[in-house]
Amino acid sequence: MTDVALSQDVSRFLRYLGVERQLSPITVQNYQRQLDAIIALAGETGLKSWQQCDAAIVRSFAVRSRRKGLGPASLALRLSALRSFFDWLVSQGELKANPAKGVSAPKAPRHLPKNIDVDDVNRLLDIDLNDPLAVRDRAML
Repeated sequence: MTDVALSQDVSRFLRYLGVERQLSPITVQNYQRQLDAIIALAGETGLKSWQQCDAAIVRSFAVRSRRKGLGPASLALRLSALRSFFDWLVSQGELKANPAKGVSAPKAPRHLPKNIDVDDVNRLLDIDLNDPLAVRDRAML
């Protein structure tokens, strides 16, 4: 199996998503973009068939993607597309198990909300009481 064969399997999967699952063309394009990136990474690692892929290779895909500047949320999307693809390969009898199942994406950093200063609070609360919309907005605060 070569890169062409890897691409053919992805093409079959994308047809399945579009025809059988009836996903929108934009969704199918998103899957294609993610899986094309995986095929490029597979070429870098010398992977010739999906059957050669194991959890260590999937983790190396994740590490290489991060090193190329992919953020945590984008990496999670890429791994999700890869898990779906491997699930499909399992359902087609091409793989015995999904090698991406145990590989988790890094957690996206959570930011705390910023404090509002006193002047901003006063400005929000200082409203024209003759304006019904402003009174409504203040009531919501």
